[in-house]
Amino acid sequence: MRRTGSNDILPKWDRMNVITQKIFEDVGTLPREMQEEILNFVQFLKSKLRNPASEPKQTESNGRNIARLLEEASKKHLFSHIDNPAEWQREMRKERSLPGRES
Repeated sequence: MRRTGSNDILPKWDRMNVITQKIFEDVGTLPREMQEEILNFVQFLKSKLRNPASEPKQTESNGRNIARLLEEASKKHLFSHIDNPAEWQREMRKERSLPGRES
């Protein structure tokens, strides 16, 4: 099945690293639909290499982010309905039966 000559559509086997050879062998055993999924995934990975700026970057630490979000919540009075925070917290932590499960 492997062609030889200048029109080879397959890469030279001896120039492929072991991982590439293994991927090539395994992909060849899959149905065409799954091979297309693999091709799509490889193209996605290559696009990430070309455009790393598209990945979200964390610009602030988690602690600072949480502090900022709590400050925003405070300004919006999101928790103003809670009269006793300790009591509210105990109530939130109570064990509850889950739907579809017996207690």
